[in-house]
Amino acid sequence: MTVTQVSFVQIATTQKVYLFDILLLGTQAFRNGLSFILESKHILKVIHDCRVIAGSLMAQFGVKLMNVFDTQVADVMCFHSETGGFLPDRISSLQEVVNLHLKVPSSRLSALQMKSQLTKDMEVWYERPCPASLLKVMVVSVIHLQPLRLMLLDTLMNDYMTLVDSYLNSSYYEIGTPEQEGVQELPQEIRQLDEMRLRRQEWARGRYPVTEDGLLARFSPLPQTSASLQERRTQTARPSVDADASINPSAQPANAGSHLTQETSGDCSPPAGVKKGCRQDQLITKGRGKPSPKESSVPVLPSIGRGFLLNMLQTPRESTKDGKTPHQPETTPTGTSGEKNSQA
Repeated sequence: MTVTQVSFVQIATTQKVYLFDILLLGTQAFRNGLSFILESKHILKVIHDCRVIAGSLMAQFGVKLMNVFDTQVADVMCFHSETGGFLPDRISSLQEVVNLHLKVPSSRLSALQMKSQLTKDMEVWYERPCPASLLKVMVVSVIHLQPLRLMLLDTLMNDYMTLVDSYLNSSYYEIGTPEQEGVQELPQEIRQLDEMRLRRQEWARGRYPVTEDGLLARFSPLPQTSASLQERRTQTARPSVDADASINPSAQPANAGSHLTQETSGDCSPPAGVKKGCRQDQLITKGRGKPSPKESSVPVLPSIGRGFLLNMLQTPRESTKDGKTPHQPETTPTGTSGEKNSQA
């Protein structure tokens, strides 16, 4: 097996991107903190296709990546769920996944296109000083990973949330009737999973060509007639939902807190029960339990495991009698998880 020499390690936080020149720093970079981050079970790393970097770090520096969310794997799982169990004929690049799930136009992802071209010429990664164009490529390759992860998690959780809503709306237990202990029959709300899977498979066969291996040609969809598009628009009509917030507060539209209706136009709308397709840029924070400012003014810390980076709510500082604001030292919580975007 050929091991790719690690040239740079990129780590993006919510505010900054750090580029570590491994050719220059060598093992000293890992002894001074990188190993702690990459091997920590409590710091979540978000990577698109972690196979190469994981193998290279282990072979060259003995660093074992831990607690990784791989956006390429999550994208395949979303497609598998969307199509009722079919697999795509190939994996998706970071540019394709960002464009599909975050709706970032291709014109803003030209740097990622350049990265795929530079990968063919490995010598450019070892030039020093590093070209400015390559530095931009490395930055763009990690800044989308955190919001991408949240969007993929929302998609993966859609079926679960649908079933929970069915439980909440169920009239199985009548008021005043005690719950029967020991009854383990599969409820009708759970049985609808099979119906959803069959309906999605039927939609997928009419949407994508099927290869000889039984895989779906995901990026070569079949042409859709106007009649079938109109029928799917009717099937996919859903009520509006609340949009909590976008990942980037500075890019949040003025009406982000209003009711948003998911788009159903276009030929990418899946049938009823398929939650993926044409989506708006705002993240639907279903199931995350983020408190609104009216409910609490206490900052919400990232949760262990999923590691959501929620906006910290700022509380007004009290003023002293002389009109000055007293100093409030920052406190660093212990025992919480962090979240990093990393790529090499």
